[in-house]
Amino acid sequence: MVLPRNLHPRNCIFPTMPGLIKNLTTLWMAKQCSESPIPFPYRCETCGKGYQHRATLLRHTRHECGKEPKFKCPYCAHRTKQRGNLYQHIRTNHPGRNVFSSSI
Repeated sequence: MVLPRNLHPRNCIFPTMPGLIKNLTTLWMAKQCSESPIPFPYRCETCGKGYQHRATLLRHTRHECGKEPKFKCPYCAHRTKQRGNLYQHIRTNHPGRNVFSSSI
């Protein structure tokens, strides 16, 4: 199999789709564990969730940790803490509908 140059194994950790799904699942599970082998130098003092970047930890502590979701889907009961996640939810679960948010 010939891969495009940007997907060559030396440039990409996930050169094939089955490996991509398996490795992304493994990465997600590792992120959930506080004793993760993946280095997360920034940890939330409240919930222990780890982040690779300080800015992401700051967003988490200011807008997410211990707070109720503030964006509600206008088409169902789904709620999210980030507007972008709501937009993705609407595009995925309500195709053909207008993509807008209402904060509560």
